[in-house]
Amino acid sequence: MKRPKVILNVFSSIDGRITTSPDTNVMEWTAQGLDGDANDITHRLYDELDCDSLLSGSESLMVWGNDWVELQTPIHEPQLSKAYIVFDGRGRINWQQTNGLIVVTREDVEDSYINQLREKKITYIQAGSGAHIDIGLALNQLYEMGFRTIGLSGGGSINGAFIRAGFLDEISLVLAPLIIGGRTTPTIFDCENLLSLDDASSLELMKTKPVGDKGAVWLHYRVLKK
Repeated sequence: MKRPKVILNVFSSIDGRITTSPDTNVMEWTAQGLDGDANDITHRLYDELDCDSLLSGSESLMVWGNDWVELQTPIHEPQLSKAYIVFDGRGRINWQQTNGLIVVTREDVEDSYINQLREKKITYIQAGSGAHIDIGLALNQLYEMGFRTIGLSGGGSINGAFIRAGFLDEISLVLAPLIIGGRTTPTIFDCENLLSLDDASSLELMKTKPVGDKGAVWLHYRVLKK
């Protein structure tokens, strides 16, 4: 089954945290000048990585919407991306911004959600039924739509789902010069505990270098397939 390459492209603190605490917007790091420009640098990397679309989960959007942070200087907007893909398996979002949007949801999502997508003329894909979206089936449909390199910018849950299912090809991580800590603070990968080290994902380092002039570092890995 054909699918696009998937590159996780995110920034985090050096201890792998992707926000300050649960349900807070990571944009506050940028607004307060604490991220070492990692946010803006990460968005510029989408073009360097040839991402023709961006993908995130509904939980990230809901947090951003509930804890909006206004930036005085907008971050870079990727130029090569032709679509913003959102996995919303439970049909929880009442969509307001629809330009360039592609929604991925379950085949057995509520009819009212599908009616909303149709009424707002939002392109959508249905893949899998039950508790979760069938990631492989969704990626195959996105490939058939013409997408070849997807930049995943999700929260820990969707990132974890992709790595556990074996659908991450590369990881592009910008480390901000910041330590957050915390016991429940979201991390790059939030997923089920491993039962065996045999199931860990091994990586091959492709590139590492300081980026910008404020202490951020870029790590670029290839995910090794079992």
